[in-house]
Amino acid sequence: MRLPHFFQCLVPLAVITLLLRAGLGAQETVLGPPIELPKYQVTSERELPPPEDWTYARLEGLEVLSNAPAPATRQLLVDFQRFGYALNLIWPGMRPAGASTASLIICGQKQKFEEFLPDQLRQTERATTSFHLRTRDQAAIVLDYQTKTLNLAGLEDQTGTPASGDSSAEPAETASLLELAVDPYQQLYREYLRFLLAARPVPPPAWLGEGLSQLFMNMRITETEISVGRVENPSLVRDRGTGGPAGDQDFNAALARRALLPMPELFAVARDSATAQNPLNNTWAKQAYAFVHWGLYGDYGRNKIAFATLVARLEREPPGEALFKECFKQSYHDMLFTLRSYIELTRTQFEGVRADKGQKIPFPTDPVVRPATEAEIGRLKGDALILAGDPVKARTVLVDAYRRGERDPNLLAALGLAELAADETALARKFLEAAAAAKAIRPRAYVELARLRLIDAQARPEAAGGKLNAAQVIHALEPLRVARSQPPALPETYQLIGSIWQASATPPPAAQLLLLEEGVRLFPRDSALVYQAAEWRALGGFGSEARALINHGLRVTEDPTMRARFEKLLVGLPPGEPGPKPAPVAKP
Repeated sequence: MRLPHFFQCLVPLAVITLLLRAGLGAQETVLGPPIELPKYQVTSERELPPPEDWTYARLEGLEVLSNAPAPATRQLLVDFQRFGYALNLIWPGMRPAGASTASLIICGQKQKFEEFLPDQLRQTERATTSFHLRTRDQAAIVLDYQTKTLNLAGLEDQTGTPASGDSSAEPAETASLLELAVDPYQQLYREYLRFLLAARPVPPPAWLGEGLSQLFMNMRITETEISVGRVENPSLVRDRGTGGPAGDQDFNAALARRALLPMPELFAVARDSATAQNPLNNTWAKQAYAFVHWGLYGDYGRNKIAFATLVARLEREPPGEALFKECFKQSYHDMLFTLRSYIELTRTQFEGVRADKGQKIPFPTDPVVRPATEAEIGRLKGDALILAGDPVKARTVLVDAYRRGERDPNLLAALGLAELAADETALARKFLEAAAAAKAIRPRAYVELARLRLIDAQARPEAAGGKLNAAQVIHALEPLRVARSQPPALPETYQLIGSIWQASATPPPAAQLLLLEEGVRLFPRDSALVYQAAEWRALGGFGSEARALINHGLRVTEDPTMRARFEKLLVGLPPGEPGPKPAPVAKP
């Protein structure tokens, strides 16, 4: 198999392909005494609902929960797994190292998609069948597999009159586009791309993310070839007839009779806006696709350098017409003519990967799809509902799985976090202790357990001056050893290490100081973490190291209060050379 020049053209786009690296080793959990789990009181008003039928599968980086028919789920996942493999060949490193496993929830019947919709997407009319939600350590992609057509009446009338300089186009004709056929395969690919791009250390602007997502969701994949950049002949698309609702089209067919948006409007759309969240049949989305396609493949690749320069400079400069002119030697007004010409006559190249003669691309083996356990249903649904902003319903789903007798460690961890969010601290502590004893895979659970242990120890300090003794410190630190060993890395892990040592009657050993600095390397813009590391270095007499951390903190912080704290710490540093550096801490 040979890898062509394709991905080299994306190397300048390092602004969106930086990796998160966290070198975390394995740790053993020290088991304490048996933990008595709580019992929920059941009343006649809250009987258990009948179990739901979901299937489960595991792909690289994803746990899948689906209530679509098992054969349909299996075929969708086979194709999606191939898409992920092809994407990694074409664009290596798209999934960051050290990322936690996300969930993919496929809603195939009983209107389950509506159950997971966050408030901002609950519209009378929507133009999306997928979305994703994330926090630092949890993420979910939700796909509406049940909906095959969307009624878009009134949604596409966003373009208004033709843009200045684009009089060749006509206003959008919404009457003929009341229904749009939706391809769940393509929408899953698109949402997965948006999900990956949003996880970048510096997420791309909305127009770039949407354009790249549509570009790659149209990737052609066969047993012997993977190609990106192909577009259909719009005449052939129109000649297929009108036997049903129109399907999603490439930019050249979709924009053939539509007015283009002024370039400032294209660039001004935010990632969380209604326009970006409802992209189907959306002129903004198709124009973003057209501009990205023109930049990477238009005129047989002659625009790549200018396009990559624009993307790189937008990393550190605000958008504006002056910057645009420097990159493309065109004004915004001129670019509308360029894009209109490109839409009417798409002069392009496409690139990709082709297997050697007689060979096939070695796609992964098909995933195994099986009935989901009650623990898997409760945990994955509960986590997704919390992400969607419905903690009450999430807690109900998790509790129902527990009441059915499920005691999976990861379910216990999710329950502990849900109870903590509901201010049920005593219940949360029991569930989190049980999850830790059973070696759950959930770093957030260990962080919150350490926080609860610290609070408990500070309420009953056993050393002089209201400080913690060695046993209390070790007990509070122990869950953080495990949190540090599981992806993703969390800044709270390192912040709590510093807080525990601040409460200790004895100063931390050198190895613990290096752990704090490991946190600074992983989260260099977390000013509270930087301050902790600098403060400990200053207390230990390591003036040079402390000064370097303080200067870094002053560069990254935007908080006036934190800036004042750094400046005060800098003034108090003793003069002179630092003492000997501590020995490096061994990786677990």
